[in-house]
Formats: sequence, structure tokens, C-alpha cells
Amino acid sequence: MKENVNQDTGFGEKSTDMGGRMVNKDGSFNIKRKGISVKDRASGYQSMLTMSRPRFLATIFLFYFLMNCFFTALYWLAGPSGLEGVQKVEFWDRIKELFFFSTQTLTTVGYGRINPISEVANWIAAVESLIGFLSLAIATGLLYGRFSRPRAFIRFSDFLVYTHYKGTKALMFRLVCYKDDHLLMNAEIKVNVRIVTNDHSYRFFNLKLERSRVDSLVLNWTVVHPIDEESPFYGLSQKEIVNLQPEISAYLTGFDEVYSSIVVARISYAIQDFKFGFKFLPMYFSKSMRTDLDLSKLNLIDQE
Repeated sequence: MKENVNQDTGFGEKSTDMGGRMVNKDGSFNIKRKGISVKDRASGYQSMLTMSRPRFLATIFLFYFLMNCFFTALYWLAGPSGLEGVQKVEFWDRIKELFFFSTQTLTTVGYGRINPISEVANWIAAVESLIGFLSLAIATGLLYGRFSRPRAFIRFSDFLVYTHYKGTKALMFRLVCYKDDHLLMNAEIKVNVRIVTNDHSYRFFNLKLERSRVDSLVLNWTVVHPIDEESPFYGLSQKEIVNLQPEISAYLTGFDEVYSSIVVARISYAIQDFKFGFKFLPMYFSKSMRTDLDLSKLNLIDQE
């Protein structure tokens, strides 16, 4: 095994001190921080920017609903003489009128049929209007941040293949830009592997690639690690490779012209993601006047 050790990955060396894979399939790190309060550890702004779209919309709606419920209760406590124009007298009907008046005040719509007349109700409406302005500004900033935040529109293959390649063996996975306009320029990838040694410690190796950089990531890119004398897998059988429990992680960077910024994508392949004796099939085809790239064939493989 060639001594091409890389211990600068940021992960520990003792296998008993870590659990599971280093990097999740979605590119996030499989690390949970403990020992300090959630308030000091978490970032609400960052969470709102990075959470999924359905969860973000649900959070905004829940905040809006709960805030209006809170002010509805305050208007109720202000008494029936606090607001003018409330027509309903039954409990739930009145609650609904107060709730919709709160939504009008929070969003500064103010249709005008109901208006505060007591000093307490006026103060409640004034505070709610201020919170409405601030909430709208925050929500607008979050929406802009989510739309403008640079991200890599990259899809990696679900697995990695171990196959014949130029008279030897090789490990391969592939990736592709799946947005028409977000194509990466000067794309560069770094790949390393973590293996478990006999003394139950981790060792990390940089994997030499056939090609680690492309000028334009227009079609799919098959990343190839030839298993030669410089590879940590050189001379090992399939069983021996499995016993090493390798986890291969890749780190891709590139310049996105739409964002005019560097974007990053990560992926990890644990031993259960290895496909021995398979090869990738083509996913782009030449037509008379163009080339068709079939993204549905990203994971298309066949036995050797």
C-alpha cells in the first residue's frame, strides 16, 4: 500500500471515537455537537436559509398563525368595548372576527370596518403593527437570501462501481449538472478514502484521479480512481476491500456563472454503496444537430 496518508481531513483517527459514516449521502457531515446550549450552538437565520422549502413555508405559516392567535387573545382580554365595528356576539364568531382583524393589523391591510377605540386596544394595535413591519422585513430578507444563496445543482450517482479499466481495476462514480443554466466552470474535485486498520484506528488517503479538473461541466463527469501502485486498494481482493470498511468522500468546487460565485458539493460512498463487477452505461447520445444528455440514466449500470 502506497503511503499517501492524509490526516488533514478534520476527522479523528480512532474508530472507536466515531460512529457511522463521516459524510451523509446529502453531503452534510454526520456530526452532532453537544455540551453547550442550543441557543449558543444553533443559528436561526442559517437554519431558515438551509431548511427544505416545505419546512420553510410551514415555519412562516406557523409563525403567522400563532402571532395572530396571540394578539387575538389580547384583543379579547381588552374587552368588548375595546374595538368598534365587531358585529358578532357569539364566542367563536367573535373570536374569528378578532383573529381576522389581527391579520389585517399585522399585515397593515386595515380594511376599516373594525377599529380600536379604547387606549388598551390602541396600544395593542400599535405594537402589532410594529411587529408586522419587522416580520415582513425579516421574511423578505429570508426569501431573498434563499433565492440568492449560491448552491451547486449537482447530482451524484447513488453508488460507486469497482470495474476493469485500462488493464487494471478502478473505482468510478459520476456526477452531472441538472440545471440548464447552472453549468460549472473550472470544476475541480478532491477524493479521499477512510479505512479502518487492524488496530481499530482510521487512516485517510488521498485518491489519485485520472482527471481531477474540467474546464466546463457540460455533460456528465465520470470520476475515475485507477487502482495502481499509488492506490491504497492496490493488490487487494474484493473481500479484503470490504474488510477495510472504506468510506470514499468527494469534495467538488466550481464557478457558477449565474451566481457569479464558487459553489460546493459533497458526497460520500460507504461500503454498502460499492458495486463490484459493474460498469456505468452512457447517458449522452449524439443526434444529427445536437447531443442529448439523459439525466435519468445517471445510475444506469450493467455487469461487466
